[in-house]
Amino acid sequence: MDKSILALLAGARAIESNKRLSCTTYVYDIFGSAQEISYCDAAKLLRDEAERQLALNSRNNFGNDDSCN
Repeated sequence: MDKSILALLAGARAIESNKRLSCTTYVYDIFGSAQEISYCDAAKLLRDEAERQLALNSRNNFGNDDSCN
C-alpha cells in the first residue's frame, strides 16, 4: 500500500477519533478570501480519496497480474 493512501487514512482516523473536532470548522484564509470546511467533511473526503486510490491500485494490479498465464 502506498504511503499517501496510509496518510489519507491516518488523517481521516485522527479527525474522527478527536471528539474536540466533531462540531468544528477549519478555516483557511488567504488574502481575505476565507475558505472553510467542517472537520467531519474533511475526514469523509480523506477517506473517500483513500478508497478511490485503493480501487485504482487494485485495478492496476489486477491488470498486471501474469500469474494465470
